[in-house]
Amino acid sequence: MTAENVRRLVLLSRQLDECLMSAALCAKELGAIAHAEADRHDGGNGQTRRPMSSENSVRPLMDESTLSVMWHDKTLHLGNTQGFWLLTRLLRCANRYVTHVDLLREIWDDEFADTELLRAGIQRLRVKLRRGGMPDLAGAITGHHGRYMLNLAIASRHADVTAISHRTSQA
Repeated sequence: MTAENVRRLVLLSRQLDECLMSAALCAKELGAIAHAEADRHDGGNGQTRRPMSSENSVRPLMDESTLSVMWHDKTLHLGNTQGFWLLTRLLRCANRYVTHVDLLREIWDDEFADTELLRAGIQRLRVKLRRGGMPDLAGAITGHHGRYMLNLAIASRHADVTAISHRTSQA
C-alpha cells in the first residue's frame, strides 16, 4: 500500500468517525425531543401542559443557505467567512477536540497557514458570537494543547448566566 493510500484511508476513517459521532449526537437530541413531546401531553387526553421551547435545543443550527448560526431563538449572520466554516467544522464533531492541523487544512487549505492565523480566526469568531448575543456559544469554543472543541455541555450550562467582572478600578 502506498503512502498516499494510507493517508487517504486515515482521512476517510476520521471523516467516518466524525459522521458517526454527529449521527449519535443527533439521535440523542431527537430522543430528547421525542421524550419532551411525550411529556407535553397529559396522559393522552389531548391536553398539553406547556409548549416545548426551542431553548431546549442542545445544538446550534448552521444554515449554509444564509451563512448563519441559530442558537436559543437568535440568528446571527456570519457570512461566507472563516468564522462560519470554523464553527461549522467544530459543530460537526461537537464535544470532541479537533487538531490545529486539521482545522488549518480544512478551513484555510494553505500551506503557509499557521496556528497564529487559526488563533486569530477563533478569536474573531468568539467576538462575533458575543456581539451577536451568543456569549454562551462563544464560551463553548475551548482550546487545549493544539486542539479546539465546541463544548456544548458548557454552552448549555452557561446559557442563562450573566458574566460579571471582578476587576476593580485603579483610579
